[in-house]
Amino acid sequence: MSFFIKRLSIIGIGLIGGSLAMGLRERGLVGEVVGVARRQSTLKTALEMGVIDHGTASAREGVEGASFVLVSTPVSAIAPAVRDFAGSLEKGAVVTDAGSVKGEIVRACEEAMPEGCYFVGGHPIAGREHSGVAAAFPSLYEGSRTILTPTEKTVSHALERVRLVWEAVGSQIEEMDPDHHDSVLAATSHLPHLMAYNVVNTLSDLEGHLRQEVFRYAASGFRDFTRIASSDPTMWRDICLENRTAIVDMLGRFRDDLDKLTQRVEQGDSDALFGIFARSKGTRDRILQDQMVAPHTPADGDKDK
Repeated sequence: MSFFIKRLSIIGIGLIGGSLAMGLRERGLVGEVVGVARRQSTLKTALEMGVIDHGTASAREGVEGASFVLVSTPVSAIAPAVRDFAGSLEKGAVVTDAGSVKGEIVRACEEAMPEGCYFVGGHPIAGREHSGVAAAFPSLYEGSRTILTPTEKTVSHALERVRLVWEAVGSQIEEMDPDHHDSVLAATSHLPHLMAYNVVNTLSDLEGHLRQEVFRYAASGFRDFTRIASSDPTMWRDICLENRTAIVDMLGRFRDDLDKLTQRVEQGDSDALFGIFARSKGTRDRILQDQMVAPHTPADGDKDK
């Protein structure tokens, strides 16, 4: 691999940033790793695991001397963090992020870059329902996809640098317009997570005895469908706020289809119900088949931090 990062800074050292650092270190592609986190317990864990060499609560201090910076905080904190530490960047530094919302975040971060420093929006689609640096592992990105969201302001050598970093840890790179990315992710990630959360909430609101029976006899299908409802609530609150326009649009589409399904069940419309289920099955089967024949398949779940 044609690069070596002398000093890597990770703002928000957790599952995503920690796994990237471990993956690069395992391949001998990084020298020093500096982790930034508000909690001393997080830095202590990262140091004990060998994920980072040094830790600090100050992002300004953490980026000093770094040639490559990854911001893997919750999405609502990405732009404020970049604005805060931008003045401490060394000339030539490349900054990227790992947020699952891109549009306004990319524009704000690009605007914050001092002369001679570069921002490239990124979103590694990999992770688990468990977050935190203690869950990090070096092979997280093998077989995953990472979406980069360059704009007309993106400098080609910075884009290539970010591409090389993610490819080095096993991720396949795709590029999207930032706003288009937000529409796609609202459908493929944000809507399913909200559905999972809402199903659990609906069942939690059942009458006491019925609720106990429902959860007592929940089968593997329920556990599979609601697994992502174990994701970090803070992260998903922030995603909803940052990508609200695209998410509201997708929720409206889902609500319309749910109303139609409700009508078919009320009417006992056997043919219509079969048609809905058969179409859904066929679509999912084709998606799975396409993923099986692709050179890389996405890692399980969506992430964060």
